[in-house]
Amino acid sequence: MKKKPFLFFSMLTIIFLSSCKSTPDLTENEVYTIINEIIVDDSLPIYQACWKFKNIQLTEKYKKEFTEEDLNFIEDQNEIFKNLKIKPNQLKWYKRRQKEFEFTTVDTICDQGILYHISFPIISADRKKVLIEFQEDCNCLLGGQGGKDLYEKKNGHWIRTKSFDQWISQSKNLKLNTNKT
Repeated sequence: MKKKPFLFFSMLTIIFLSSCKSTPDLTENEVYTIINEIIVDDSLPIYQACWKFKNIQLTEKYKKEFTEEDLNFIEDQNEIFKNLKIKPNQLKWYKRRQKEFEFTTVDTICDQGILYHISFPIISADRKKVLIEFQEDCNCLLGGQGGKDLYEKKNGHWIRTKSFDQWISQSKNLKLNTNKT
């Protein structure tokens, strides 16, 4: 009769431990911290950004960069943060000439002047790999540029280790005069 309580508590312990996540959920603060570290470590002048995070569709090409545990973690985070918007005074960049940090201006219209579109970062479970997209859009005749980059944290800094789908564009409105007179 004394074995039944022991068996009962053993089963409860197993159920409790198996229901615990091995990796804690990502927090909003961690998301902003990681993006800010990448902006500084890669010297990106993100002085103005569109308020909407873009989404990166996880293709097989990108999935190869992450473990199965990472992919499960990423799926959970995409659900948790599906409605997250870029908030004012959260992103900052380093102004080299003034040797100071400045907060990124968050644009809620996103159709005038030079600004960046930033994707929600795809972050590994151990927080040591990130796939993120930065697109520079001038909303002018010059076009823009962008692409997705894989960063890995090494010796306390984010290092770009791979780039995907890089592009540079000129506006379709720009016409070159090819007539020789």
